Amino acid sequence: GMWETGHMSKCNAFLVLLSALAASGLSGQTVLTTPDIPGVVAGGTPVILVKAGLNSSEGPIAAPGGSLYFTEPSDNKIYRVDADDHITVLFDAKKVDDRNGERWRLPALAMDRQGRIFAARRAGPGKTGIAIVYPASEARFVALSYQGKPFAAPNDLTMGKNGGIYFTDPGDGPERPHAVYHVKPSGEVLRVTDNLDTPNGILLSRDEKTLYVADTRSQYIYAFDVQPDGTLGSRRNFLKLKGIKKNEQGVIDSGIDGLALDSQGNLYAISHDGVEVFNLKG
Repeated sequence: GMWETGHMSKCNAFLVLLSALAASGLSGQTVLTTPDIPGVVAGGTPVILVKAGLNSSEGPIAAPGGSLYFTEPSDNKIYRVDADDHITVLFDAKKVDDRNGERWRLPALAMDRQGRIFAARRAGPGKTGIAIVYPASEARFVALSYQGKPFAAPNDLTMGKNGGIYFTDPGDGPERPHAVYHVKPSGEVLRVTDNLDTPNGILLSRDEKTLYVADTRSQYIYAFDVQPDGTLGSRRNFLKLKGIKKNEQGVIDSGIDGLALDSQGNLYAISHDGVEVFNLKG
């Protein structure tokens, strides 16, 4: 999920995704530079390591003013990185409603137009869904179940300008198909598709007429047309990733996780090859 993706700079979108690469083991001796991607980044631009030594890092989003937010799911924290790369702890579950911090998992974030931070929150039976986590005074769940059945493992979310949310749930079980859900601004929950294997990253286009969904068991990122009532049209293959691996049984592992858009609408994805960048034509 991204805050108002159309307001992000190209630089922010790029750095959001590169943060995952940087965290994967750059040492002080390594200087990682980018290739030349016309209209996106000049060849030889250095990749800057912002923070190392985290136990985990996930769910980066860009906010107004050049700041970034990301989560440390293993430690149940949310961090803010300001425009000068100073890092502060914005949220610590141990100080909120769980002293041991054991019942929280925050794999993804989104921010609404009021600056509230929403998260895919996994906090045990009856407390798994989409929740406001910041500010603390407004912390609450906005979606916990679909037709009376609890969600399994919400993974990623994307928010529209009207406050509507789309999120992926790749959880297993006969009552929990690998699905994408839509939480309307009214709070009503729709299952908009279950025609996926392992849905992961999800993102609305800048005009919010298209929903992109990544599936870690597919070599494609899918696109759906968003209907006026929030439902989705039929699935289509939007783009084909390069960094695909297969196991001995031939099962695909794309390595894909979150998605990002820049101000021009270019789509960024992480695969086993690193950061892949695609234009609006795929």
